[in-house]
Amino acid sequence: MRMAASLVRLHFHDCFVNGCDASVLLDGSDGEKSAFPNVNSVRGFDVVDTIKKAVEDKCSGVVSCADILTIAARDSVLLSGGPTWKVPLGRRDGKVSNQTKANTALPSPFESVDQIIAKFVDVGLNLTDVVSLSGAHTIGLARCATFSARLFNFSGTGAPDTTLHTDMVSDLQTICPQNGDGNKTAVLDRNSTDLFDNHYFKNLLDKKGLLLSDQILFSSDSAINTTKSIVETYSNDSDRFFKDFANSMIKMGNISPLTGSDGEIRKNCRYSGGRGVNGSFPVQLLNYSESEPIILVLVSSGFQISGTKTKQSKKMASSLIILLEIIMFLFIGLSNAQLNTTFYTTTCSNVSNIVRGVIQQSLQSDPRIGASLIRLHFHDCFVNGCDGSILLDNSNTIQSEKNAGANNNSARGFDVVDSIKTALENSCPGVVSCADILAISAEASVALAGGPSWNVFLGRRDSTTANQAGANTLIPGPFESLNNLTSKFSAVGLNITDLVALSGAHTFGRAQCRTFINRLYNFSGSGNPDPTLNSSYLATLQQTCPQNGNGSILTNLDPTTANGFDNNYFSNLQMNRGLLQSDQELFSTNGSSTISIVNSFSSNQTIFFQNFVQSMIKMGNISPLTGSNGEIRSDCKKINGS
Repeated sequence: MRMAASLVRLHFHDCFVNGCDASVLLDGSDGEKSAFPNVNSVRGFDVVDTIKKAVEDKCSGVVSCADILTIAARDSVLLSGGPTWKVPLGRRDGKVSNQTKANTALPSPFESVDQIIAKFVDVGLNLTDVVSLSGAHTIGLARCATFSARLFNFSGTGAPDTTLHTDMVSDLQTICPQNGDGNKTAVLDRNSTDLFDNHYFKNLLDKKGLLLSDQILFSSDSAINTTKSIVETYSNDSDRFFKDFANSMIKMGNISPLTGSDGEIRKNCRYSGGRGVNGSFPVQLLNYSESEPIILVLVSSGFQISGTKTKQSKKMASSLIILLEIIMFLFIGLSNAQLNTTFYTTTCSNVSNIVRGVIQQSLQSDPRIGASLIRLHFHDCFVNGCDGSILLDNSNTIQSEKNAGANNNSARGFDVVDSIKTALENSCPGVVSCADILAISAEASVALAGGPSWNVFLGRRDSTTANQAGANTLIPGPFESLNNLTSKFSAVGLNITDLVALSGAHTFGRAQCRTFINRLYNFSGSGNPDPTLNSSYLATLQQTCPQNGNGSILTNLDPTTANGFDNNYFSNLQMNRGLLQSDQELFSTNGSSTISIVNSFSSNQTIFFQNFVQSMIKMGNISPLTGSNGEIRSDCKKINGS
């Protein structure tokens, strides 16, 4: 079953170089196949060719090679006993192959944790993605050339790598003798060679990671504040690993895909140059559970399989074809259905400046408005997706989310959103959605407070309904345990790195006494304050919020830099000065994998900013309404025509 690991690796090596565009499949001496990380290493091209032939026989010119790689990776994991997931589809194929970038962008088995993390961050992936995707090494083989440096003279010491178990050193020295054949192979996971499970992480705890790039996730000094605790979590919880792996694969599969009229649909995955089918499909990658205007056709098991070079490859190709979904797009009256950063370039080019101008004016009299606007976006996206439903007032048909427990007498900034909407309607009426206003406002608020800036993905439409019941149950609360918080983030496709990064928005803004007073006097019915609360900070808070006092009194979420967007929030957690229980839980929950992420963000503001941006973009893409779904409200408080 080595082929399963090979197909997953093809998808990985494709996506890290110019995005998931199947450029790794193109032949040519100057192509990615000949790059150092791929030459005499990547394999499975014959299986891809077999799949492509069967697909072309059934529906010629429809399915891209890039989508074949994505589905093949998912089904390879499933057929090896791992998780399955719904693959967003609609990629088109690239016309060029970038050998130079393949030589530099692909993570290497010889690199440090910091170097690997940097390469993942470069393509929009975070710490959780680093560890979960590395878990694909629970299946497959590696060549002696990729790890023999650990066996005899590691880093010029004249001795083996001390982080490699002595029994494993002896076994591997037999397989890979000094100055021997570097193309010989050894299994990546000695416990369950062909089974996709969490033994890879157990191996790391036992110093039995085959590649240096695997073992350093647990054993290096840099891992202490980054990846180590995530490894420990996955070694004890295969369900968590499977869930995070699936989310990370979806996220990786969405790296810079070609869509619309970009690229082509190749007829032969090895060749480009005008051989593709150049139809135009102006769509985003669509998850078929959310996409009504697509037809799903399962390829039947009756297809003739031919041309595979080995019996093993033929079996894998046959299984993949049986499971392969072929997607054909039928769009009736749909246009501009893709979230992208240039959505309003021709229809409302000044949208970002208008939004920012209104916020800047509001900040002069209300320094907390930035934090309030981010919170509106957050609370909107967690309930039925980023659709502006939180902005709707009560009506005969609407039970407003504003009155839900998480929002009532708490969510604010609606007047600023109304002012933005009025300004936009005056400039470009009927164009910019209220959902997009929230997304742009969140980015502008962070940037104006000294935080990072990013290109906001746009094109959302507004809902015509609200979900008050959902708002009461789905929005993470200030009193919840880390397990509850993690579950609520996971339910909308966000992982633990996203949880920690997005919580960092509490580096500015205010909170009412009612949201944390339980920590000051009678925590969890103990009759005493929360023991994880710094004693001097506790005394200050008790003065601000006396027992049985006014629960609406405000205090700063970050006592050090109240109105600035920085990484002091995480330093506060390390000193037990997190204001909300849900904040301090990230650092004070024993054995939690969030602790190392807090430490990482505290010590390096750049890493926090990078991860925060990625997580905000990811959150902003939760179940958006696009195409002809929803509407563009003329008044954010009510649906059109009401």
